[in-house]
Amino acid sequence: MENILEWDRQMMVALNLSGSHTVFGDYFMWMTTQIFIWVPVVLMLLYVVCKNKGREAIPVILMIIAVFVLCDQVSSSIMKPLVARPRPGHDPLVMDLLQYVHDYRGGAFGFPSSHAANSFGFAMFSALLFRYRWYSLVVFVWATLCAYTRLYLGVHFPLDILTGISLGLLFGGLCYFIYCHFWNNKKYQLSKHAIASTRTASGFEKSDLNRLLGVLLIVFFCIVFFAYKMTTV
Repeated sequence: MENILEWDRQMMVALNLSGSHTVFGDYFMWMTTQIFIWVPVVLMLLYVVCKNKGREAIPVILMIIAVFVLCDQVSSSIMKPLVARPRPGHDPLVMDLLQYVHDYRGGAFGFPSSHAANSFGFAMFSALLFRYRWYSLVVFVWATLCAYTRLYLGVHFPLDILTGISLGLLFGGLCYFIYCHFWNNKKYQLSKHAIASTRTASGFEKSDLNRLLGVLLIVFFCIVFFAYKMTTV
């Protein structure tokens, strides 16, 4: 176990890019990790679900909420105090080897990462729900970026991130299974309408999902623009 923890510390120092931070990188990672930044994406996703599902949107929304509740509460309220592993910024064996942003080091305990769990839980559930290749690709790249910000900021070890990712994938898949079992029993009986070129295999309009991707990319480029502007201040 000690060998694993030592490996985790070494990987933490490498992935934190200590000594190589830039103003652009600091602001980009800091903004990306903020939950409120991605509110427009969530609102657009809810619009797409309601537009395509009508009254059937309610169980989808309930399952999305369930994904976040499970990921956040299991990681933050149960596992963190139970395992009680200090965050990198509070670990005397590694804390002085890391670089931080705005001197933010997070709370006392960090195993597992609730950010990683939430982002990958959302990515997993929505990718299974929409069944749209481009969306799946982009949303998992987004989730990976959100998870990495926690390493760059120095607030989570790699094992915190990997465990959070595993929890997110588990709960995202579990909530989708529950949704299919209780509300979407005909998921495998696709009609000609559902598999038309304008719709995904799960019946969502591709044009609506492209708009969702557009909002996500706009938010991303806004973050890039803001981070770039901060380098000129």
